[in-house]
Parts: sequence; structure tokens; C-alpha cells
Amino acid sequence: MSETGTNRDQYLYGIVHADSEVTPSLQGVQGQPVRLVVHGNVAAVVSDMDPVEVLGTPEDLLGHTRLLDTLASATAVLPLAFGTVLPGDADIGAEVLEPRESGYLSGLQAIDGHSQYTLLVRFDRETLLREIVEDVPEAAQLRETIAGTTEDETRPQRIRLGEIIVKAFEARQPGEAEPILEKLRTVTADMAVHEQGQPDDVAEIAVLVAYDGAEAFEEAVEELAEERHPRLTFRLVGPQAPYDFVPEV
Repeated sequence: MSETGTNRDQYLYGIVHADSEVTPSLQGVQGQPVRLVVHGNVAAVVSDMDPVEVLGTPEDLLGHTRLLDTLASATAVLPLAFGTVLPGDADIGAEVLEPRESGYLSGLQAIDGHSQYTLLVRFDRETLLREIVEDVPEAAQLRETIAGTTEDETRPQRIRLGEIIVKAFEARQPGEAEPILEKLRTVTADMAVHEQGQPDDVAEIAVLVAYDGAEAFEEAVEELAEERHPRLTFRLVGPQAPYDFVPEV
């Protein structure tokens, strides 16, 4: 079944199986209730746009991600980019779903029964600094020189110490990250490793976890965090929509 648009612009969140359900209480961007537009074996999760309000506030982004993450905890969903809007007279079934139905269906089948978690592992900066000062005599000497001085007085020494610290983080990162990745591979269906954003990042990992494997996965993360405390800190986010595992269609 294809459904033509309402008079309002329509906001698109993601693609789900045609037999998925959304509860009447689910709200998305601008607090609008969501509904399904079904075509063949797939459906788009949509809501009407408020013609007066401006799209793009932090609350809108939160509404977008919160809705997708809620859906992903119970059903397969292919997220669409934040801010995907069609004009009020658009036919979502004909213009969005029909041309890509087979690709959407394949993508949904690939993630059925799974949701995403994202794990950020970082060095505990103070713990690593103590370790570096103990291991690198130049770092210890520079830290002693800097103590009690202003930034202007010891700028070259501070720059050099920073270089030593960054190099030490980089040298330690692979050895810390690989055992974590190895253990996570045993309790996940798929994995995407992001590039490091900061020198003290050990790993940022998106993983695809089966619904019935979530408990084992979370236990594995807890064990890793306990084993590596206080040297490393762990931050786990999820369940989420599978943002990192959406195939090109």
C-alpha cells in the first residue's frame, strides 16, 4: 500500500519491515506522533512537520535519535539522516520506498534481531601520565622544570612534554586495543572501529549485537572494564539504531 503525503511536509526517520508496529505514544521531531507509510514489504517511519517551528534544534536531533533507538530495541530499522524531509504533496511509497524496496529489504534482513552498541575506551590520563613520568626520564625532568612556573615562562618545555605524552599514548594504543577487540568479536555479530579522535582514545567501536546476546555482551564489557581499571575507562552507549551498519541501497 502506498500512501500519499499530507498537506504538511513529512519528516522521515528510517525504514522498517512492513509488518512492524509503532505505538501511538511514540513521538519524534517537534513532539509529533509517528506513523508508518507502507509499500510492499517495507515501510517508512514518518511524522508531519509543524509548519511554524524551525527544524534543527538540539531537541529535534534528540527526538530523531531517541525515536530510532527506541525502535531498534525491538525491531530492525535502517536509520535515515537527520533532517530528511519531503514536501507535503510527496508520495513516500512511490518516491522513496518503491525504487529501493529490494535494497531496503536486504538491509533489514541483514540486521534482523540485532541492535547497535557503541563503546568508547580511553586511557585514564592521570594514571598514564604517572606511568610515562616513571618510564621516560626526560618527561620526569620536564615536569619538574615546569612545576611552579607560568605557561609563558616554560612554553618550550611544555610543548616538548606534550609531544612525549602524545607519542607515549600512540605507542601504547595498539597493545591496549587489540585484546579488547578480540574479546568483543566473540560476543558480537559485526564490528566497526572508528578512527581515534583524541590522543588518549584507545578505541571507539560500534558493534552489532543480537537481542538475545545483549546480556553476554554487556557482561564481557564489564569484565574488560574491571580488568583494566584504573588504567582505562569504558563508556558504553546502547542499544542504538544500527547507524554504522546501514548498507548502501
